[in-house]
Amino acid sequence: MSESPTATRLGVTVTVGPLGDVRGNIATLLGQSLHELLTMFYPPAVGKKANVAVTELIQNVIQNVLDADSELGLDLRVDQDALIVRVRNKATTAQYEAVHARIDALAASVAPKDLFTATLRSRRADRLKGGLGLMRLVAENRFRLAVSYEQEHMTMQATFPLRGMP
Repeated sequence: MSESPTATRLGVTVTVGPLGDVRGNIATLLGQSLHELLTMFYPPAVGKKANVAVTELIQNVIQNVLDADSELGLDLRVDQDALIVRVRNKATTAQYEAVHARIDALAASVAPKDLFTATLRSRRADRLKGGLGLMRLVAENRFRLAVSYEQEHMTMQATFPLRGMP
């Protein structure tokens, strides 16, 4: 292993389809597997960040499958500058617009942790489940989020800067 493990570049692409055939918790399985792989080359914190992003983004896809015959694509890239996780899946424009609005609200928030706490309390009072994954990525894990939509497919991107990490 080199003296500077963050100099390593690593990329992984996984495609799963049809989504209707998924059995078990694929989000957790992929998140944990990539965590294990990344800790061979990077500090454990990088593997943990990847695990959180992969698990949250894929779980969102699995919970909102539009077409059981469609697939999801996972693309993870790490170099000395950043950890980037992209998840692509079939989605409606309404789904895209809802996600885009959430990301805009998070980006506009001066205090994402406060927004997360207030949302958590509100959802608990209303007995609502889910809907906190993107907020967790920003508020608790300091990811920058982006979303795009092209030809019936939404791509979520979570970026974590690695510069300055031990």
